[in-house]
Amino acid sequence: MSCDVTETQWVVPTEEPAVEPVRLRHATLEDAPALALVGSATFLEAFTWMLPGADIIVHCAKNHTAEAYRAALAEPHTRITLAVTVASGAPVGYAMLCAPDLPGFDLHPGDIELKRIYLLSRFRSRRTAPVLNSAGETIPGLSAGQALINAAIADAQSMGCRRLLLGTNLDNQRAIGFYRRNNFADAGRRSFQVGSQNCCDLIMARDLL
Repeated sequence: MSCDVTETQWVVPTEEPAVEPVRLRHATLEDAPALALVGSATFLEAFTWMLPGADIIVHCAKNHTAEAYRAALAEPHTRITLAVTVASGAPVGYAMLCAPDLPGFDLHPGDIELKRIYLLSRFRSRRTAPVLNSAGETIPGLSAGQALINAAIADAQSMGCRRLLLGTNLDNQRAIGFYRRNNFADAGRRSFQVGSQNCCDLIMARDLL
């Protein structure tokens, strides 16, 4: 068996594309392996600066598995929007809504949590990773990160939710600024364990009415 790519007519790129468009779609149970892959990859990229590698591995092995995402998608209040590359359909980010899991926080009727919103860093620029609509046209001025949070807000509103909650690391000023630009306000704090590390999040909230 030869590895000569000419036999299968594969085209091997010589460099990364300058522009790699993405599109969004709702995830289904069949997307569980893709969600597990992008969940682990984006968590690793996001937290290498603050968590030991061993703790990241243990966390991903428990929380970012196909089985975990299948179980989440089976819940009635879960909605996951997946960002994929247009050329290959590779998963590069996602936003996950679910019933709130915020122990000790004062929950209200109609609350829902934006539990996760992650995007690989090379896809955060609207210039190098434009978002395409269903007709294949670029949506002017829209980044994939903004498109993901817009989708989460729209899904929460469509379910009749009254308030959208999220937790983000207290030291992540870039993320906090992004959420504040999207009309989230400080609402509390929470502590939790990731492996051996005690972490502290700022809880933010946005009214949906």
